[in-house]
Amino acid sequence: MAVPRRRRAGRPSAAASAATRERILRAACERFAASGYGRARNQEIAAAAGVTSAALYHYYDSKAELFAAAWRYGLALVSRAYGGAAAEPGGAVDRLCAVVEANVALNRAHPCPADFSASAPLEVMRNPELAERLACTGTEVPDLFRGVLESGVRSGELPPDLAVETVVRLVTAASYGLTWFHGLLASPAEHDEVMRAFQALLRGRLLQRDDPKGERP
Repeated sequence: MAVPRRRRAGRPSAAASAATRERILRAACERFAASGYGRARNQEIAAAAGVTSAALYHYYDSKAELFAAAWRYGLALVSRAYGGAAAEPGGAVDRLCAVVEANVALNRAHPCPADFSASAPLEVMRNPELAERLACTGTEVPDLFRGVLESGVRSGELPPDLAVETVVRLVTAASYGLTWFHGLLASPAEHDEVMRAFQALLRGRLLQRDDPKGERP
């Protein structure tokens, strides 16, 4: 009776390989956000992802390459969340407020990639090897805000002389700050309060006084 041949162990399937890659990227986002680029170790990232160091190097041949891939992974999550919110119907301010809500939802669903995406630009500026690889990376969020603001100027909702680039920097900084700040707050409710205050600021209501009738101007 013929003995059936044993199959040799083959290479991982595309699905298994993609799942492993995502685990590595999530672990990298967590470690880079917690420790910074200089102090994070590939061995720690491999352990957190549940793979060996050799397996990690199969996917990424250096820490700089892994950092770059992790940042692009985080930026893709942010861009999808923000882009979906910015595409909602309404005026420019409504859409900016929707992006703020998307920011908070993303922080809760994917806290480590969101945190890392907020801190990564500073790491790139501090480390020449990263700046070399990532010189043109990270424009997605400012570009999105610029598009929303410019559409508001064209429609007449926003002032024709609005300093768009200055406001882009302000809103980008505030969105990154909102991401970073959530880890310092005691509860999701407090984070929601900060989010609503930022939305009120965008709508020009945060620092206004109520009139005697309790109505806002």
